Amino acid sequence: MWHNLPYRWRRKLAEWIIHFKSFQAALSFKLRFLQDDLYEFNRKATPWLHGFSILLSVAVFASLLVPLFFTEEQGYLQLTRLIDQSLLIAFGIYFYTRLLITPKRVQFLQSRWPEGIAATLALIFGIELMVVEEAYILHLLNQIGLTGAEQTLLILIQIYLVFLVIIKVIQVIPEILAKNINPARLVLLSFFSVIVVGMLLLMLPAATVDGMGLNFIDALFMATSAVCVTGLIVVDTATHLTMFGQGVILVLIQLGGIGVVTFATFLAMYLSGGFSLSERNVLKETISGEEVNTISKTMKRIVVLTFSVEFIGFIAYFISWSEAIPDTGERLWFSLFHTVSAFCNAGFSVFTNSLSDPMNATFLPINITTMVLVIIGGLGFTTVWESINRITGESKRKQFSIHSIIVFRMTGFLIVAGALLVLILEWNGVLAGYSFGDKLLLSTFQSVTSRTAGFNTLDTGALSAGATMIVVMLMVIGASPSSTAGGLKTTTIYVLYKAVVANVIGSDRVEIANRTVPNAVVLRAITAVFLAIVVMIIGLILLTIFEEFPFIDILFEQVSAFMTVGLSRGITDSLSDPGKLIIICSMFAGRVGMLTVAVAFAHKTTSRNYKYPEESVMVA
Repeated sequence: MWHNLPYRWRRKLAEWIIHFKSFQAALSFKLRFLQDDLYEFNRKATPWLHGFSILLSVAVFASLLVPLFFTEEQGYLQLTRLIDQSLLIAFGIYFYTRLLITPKRVQFLQSRWPEGIAATLALIFGIELMVVEEAYILHLLNQIGLTGAEQTLLILIQIYLVFLVIIKVIQVIPEILAKNINPARLVLLSFFSVIVVGMLLLMLPAATVDGMGLNFIDALFMATSAVCVTGLIVVDTATHLTMFGQGVILVLIQLGGIGVVTFATFLAMYLSGGFSLSERNVLKETISGEEVNTISKTMKRIVVLTFSVEFIGFIAYFISWSEAIPDTGERLWFSLFHTVSAFCNAGFSVFTNSLSDPMNATFLPINITTMVLVIIGGLGFTTVWESINRITGESKRKQFSIHSIIVFRMTGFLIVAGALLVLILEWNGVLAGYSFGDKLLLSTFQSVTSRTAGFNTLDTGALSAGATMIVVMLMVIGASPSSTAGGLKTTTIYVLYKAVVANVIGSDRVEIANRTVPNAVVLRAITAVFLAIVVMIIGLILLTIFEEFPFIDILFEQVSAFMTVGLSRGITDSLSDPGKLIIICSMFAGRVGMLTVAVAFAHKTTSRNYKYPEESVMVA
């Protein structure tokens, strides 16, 4: 076809092609320089944009505190709305600025698409609020006939802003892990950050029935108790907190139960496309007992198992309360709240007297559902998953691992022994007047809940001194590792018991189920117990200085806080501010583990290829 054209046409076409190729080459040359300039500009601008991002996040939480400086509702509504709409627009501008200056836009969008969607909606909504006199969503809320539509809109905006910050935090998790941060410090920082966010949310007027929000110390106490799945409360969750406030508590319990790092990294895996080998190596230290190549699978299992068990528990609660709570909406909320609280061993309840009121105390379905959720949550994800694999035939092992064997032995022994001791000691005490079946049910429930669950069907303050000490011992032992519960852990106590037996009979090793336990495990157990005893004694001494309650009540409160149990003899809401701070520190230290705290700040020594000469020391 080219040869059939006239000569002059062919010549012109050839000239145009040469000009086009020259233009294309020149443009490509200029674009290459532009790309280099853009890359350099992006490199220099990134630290400033990161700083702006942090400033935005801080501003979001600072805006939550604005209502605290006003006495009248109308006084803060306009100011808060102006601040919030500015923040919405700022989030949108920040994202699109990053997108504009980055040389790899497609890759940026692929890794940041959730933030992109959220930031785009924030920008549109923020502009609408600023330009339009009555926003569409506000008009919609008024049409529904919702009272306090403007305040509701404000709450929705603030929740969305917090949601934006959470997305940004999740997006940068791979970057944080890539820096090989100390895993112990990562755990501490994650729990502390969630507690601060929860505290700020509980200080909002929308969190309390009186519209005043919780004061600083009470909000910090409640947030810490929820994240550390403890259950100690200074205000009645059922009557003092609104559904918004109870919802904040519920989310904090879920995050604290699963583990903040575990849940956040689970989301980050899907939002950022997975983790590199070095990042998984850091996560390995936060999920003990796992190999680097199985970290992603383990976290998925933890999250799936948690929500699966909670869904079954939710159905069981919903059916059980069909007569006691006829309103469907209320029953849905009560079932959801208690399911999460029970499985996470948190002990929070939206009943004023926990489960000790006549409607629940001896109601078998509620007792069974609660105890099953508490026990499954306390067994630990490792043991539960191993059990599932053996039931389904997927496990290739001929017997359970030593870890699971210890967990089953200790759990069964503690439940039975605790129930029998409470039954005997309280037969003519708080159990007097109940039938034999109810006595057995109540004592069993008390035995189960004392190992860090925190629910109660009996008046804990009315227990005799002997039964109280039994409960204290159960609280100290607690549940099992990799679970939602606290305490020194069943495996720790069992390993120490076996070490004592080995030492008494003259054995030079600790053996369990025809397996030898490494000395490093024994030393770790000794260290954990020693640090826990030191912290509990310090907390106990400080509480006796600031509080005037009987010693048995103070001891019970301190052990309950540090072991993240949540049972109390009725003094929690009467504690002084210094006393509350001591309990807050105890709950935090108990949840993250004193060994984790010690490792986070310890200076690790390098391995040595030599050993000093041995010399005996007289002990015991």
